[in-house]
Amino acid sequence: MQISMWSSYFIEMSPEKMVENMLAHGWNCTEFSDEHAKVLLERGQVAKVAKKFKSFCDDLDFSFPQGHFYLDLNIAHPNSAKRAQLLDDFKSWVELFSILDIKAGVLHPGGAGWPVDTDSKQVKEVIIESLALIDSYVAGTSITVCLENMRLPKIGQNAEELLELIKPFNSNNFGICLDTGHLMLAKGNCAEFIRKAGTDLKALHIADNMGVNDDHILTYSGGIVPWEEVMTTLKEINYQGLFNFEVPGERCPLPISLDKLDYTLKLGKWMCRNL
Repeated sequence: MQISMWSSYFIEMSPEKMVENMLAHGWNCTEFSDEHAKVLLERGQVAKVAKKFKSFCDDLDFSFPQGHFYLDLNIAHPNSAKRAQLLDDFKSWVELFSILDIKAGVLHPGGAGWPVDTDSKQVKEVIIESLALIDSYVAGTSITVCLENMRLPKIGQNAEELLELIKPFNSNNFGICLDTGHLMLAKGNCAEFIRKAGTDLKALHIADNMGVNDDHILTYSGGIVPWEEVMTTLKEINYQGLFNFEVPGERCPLPISLDKLDYTLKLGKWMCRNL
């Protein structure tokens, strides 16, 4: 497993400055965050901007094996017109991620905005309908769209529900992202999730919490994720994606954030080697 830190660790920095700081502290890859992707998309013509940034990263031998599609995308938005607009906007993200050679593009399954008494089957049908469009968008690219498990009930809390959503497509265009923090809030079992996802597990969000809020705290910081179980089972299924930390850095003064980044790299290496 290759260790990475999501680029939102340096959310306040430009994409270029983020890359330079990651490299200076021993990280040669990251999950390209929603926030930094938005910065690039706001700079102008997607292909031109993306190729320039890719060239900058290539010169520094820095890569983005994983990226996060935009958080505002609700592929199951209850308003069909709004949903169509969101999905049309998604095309520019696919173009950006393809040029940056992002292999695993993390996507929330959506579902917010529906009345609380809505039958989950209806929402799932809308999600699958949207995924059919997304399937056509990523066809021919190197991107695998990875549906992330969510902490809220009804849609995508566990591996079985996520597999049900991607099963109709029977292609390499879809996979699963395990967010360990979300799984704890949904009272899930890590080993069970990982084994069930199996070879469809293509991405990770590594973070911990106390079981109440999505705290995004670092591993071995007093949270409830059973890390020995996580690591043993990831090795059991021969997981090949990024071991990607999703913990905040922006809340600390920069010198402290940098020290924390150094510590996290040592911790990640220790976990991958010893657990």
